[in-house]
Amino acid sequence: MTTPLLPTTTTDGLSFELLGEVRGWRDGIEIPLGAPRQRALLAVLLLRAGSPVGRDHLIDGIWGDATVADGANLVQAYVSKLRRLFEPARAPRAAGGVLTRVGASYRLSIGPGQYDLGRFEQAVADARALQAAGRPETAERTLAAALDSWAGPALTGVSGPLLDVERARLAELRLAAVEEHAELALQLGGHARLVPHLLVLTAEHPYRERLWALLMVALYRGSRQADALAAFQRARHTLTENLGLLPGPELRGIEEAILAGRPDPLARAAASVDSGPPHDSPLHDTPLHDSPLPRTGPAPRRAHLALVGATSAAVPAPRAAAPGPWSDGAARLAR
Repeated sequence: MTTPLLPTTTTDGLSFELLGEVRGWRDGIEIPLGAPRQRALLAVLLLRAGSPVGRDHLIDGIWGDATVADGANLVQAYVSKLRRLFEPARAPRAAGGVLTRVGASYRLSIGPGQYDLGRFEQAVADARALQAAGRPETAERTLAAALDSWAGPALTGVSGPLLDVERARLAELRLAAVEEHAELALQLGGHARLVPHLLVLTAEHPYRERLWALLMVALYRGSRQADALAAFQRARHTLTENLGLLPGPELRGIEEAILAGRPDPLARAAASVDSGPPHDSPLHDTPLHDSPLPRTGPAPRRAHLALVGATSAAVPAPRAAAPGPWSDGAARLAR
């Protein structure tokens, strides 16, 4: 397995970031990447690192349906400028070794270790392999380090139809890793530390049933059975009032396990997922609990937690205060 999140040393000395602002370095010195459109082009190439990206795809991804004169020439101009930045010692007409042309396409020839998204994806894969091998402590540390690598909402400062879609995809990728890390921390006995973070996460992502499940189990393991059942009621009310859905089998299984005093609600929930009805059953199929809580909607986003699963571009925190797995400056869990 690779060591996560440490930039790979290469002969060209290049490394890049897009989990936050789009940035680049050569031999440890930050590269001035130029205008937003040029950064956007680099971002598209980074998202497809190692693979050819068609010129038309670049134009559509950056400008979309907007009318742009000489799009092909603009792309070529941006590519030429980036080549000079990446390989300043290259002769003017010599073939580039980093940003190359392949027919009507361009390829950014870098390895996964040279950009933060590649390192993040490798670290997540490593953490899952470690968990499967029965090494949850190492898996938790690996995943926590991966989450620590995010400097802000992905692709901050660049825009375009393709990049807007990718920004949402990357936010979902990060939030899925947050859930996996929370489950590992819970497995390692970190329920007390998890509770406040999960309270915030369920407020920010009220339709994410996995987060509610983890919150309920964390509360229950902290001898807070009543609070765990109240969390179920809040989740149920949010889903029924706002979406017209009932909680899914996992949440219902955890509620049943808590009511029965079973020691491992997550195991019970897994059995319920295998045998229970779909979570989008109509409301009239199952009676509701008594006295629903006041209407609960998505809570206003809090500035210091805006990086948790964010999908919109925002000004990231300074590099010296990069966000941890849960919020800006939060301590690592399950330590």
